[in-house]
Amino acid sequence: MSFNPQYETIGNALVAHYYSQFDVGNPAARAQGLQDLYDPENSYMTFEGVQMKGRDAILQKFQSLTFQNIQRSITKSDSQPLYDGSILVSVLGQLKTDDDPVQSYNQLFVLRPNATGFFIANEMFRLVLHNN
Repeated sequence: MSFNPQYETIGNALVAHYYSQFDVGNPAARAQGLQDLYDPENSYMTFEGVQMKGRDAILQKFQSLTFQNIQRSITKSDSQPLYDGSILVSVLGQLKTDDDPVQSYNQLFVLRPNATGFFIANEMFRLVLHNN
């Protein structure tokens, strides 16, 4: 394979779609809206230091999140092509859930090509908390 020249367009599309589905208030709707982005076996996510493997485990994590409301502001999203046609996407932003204070966060995605387009092969999410 080779570098994907559409990496920036694809990365921006992922960010827009992902957060439009993630930021719904209902945890079941969140999982349903994101399920097609993950491979049943070959997707990995680290969420606040806890790693999950596979679509079902990732969606279960999304359903276990207890907040109902989320407000998000994306500060910057950057994408880079990888040698095998994959795409690295980095997102820096702030979010507010329910009555919690505003928190900064960093999220990384690796999109891998498959027969129908791309899937999220790797994902890491961390709140930017200092002194913890």
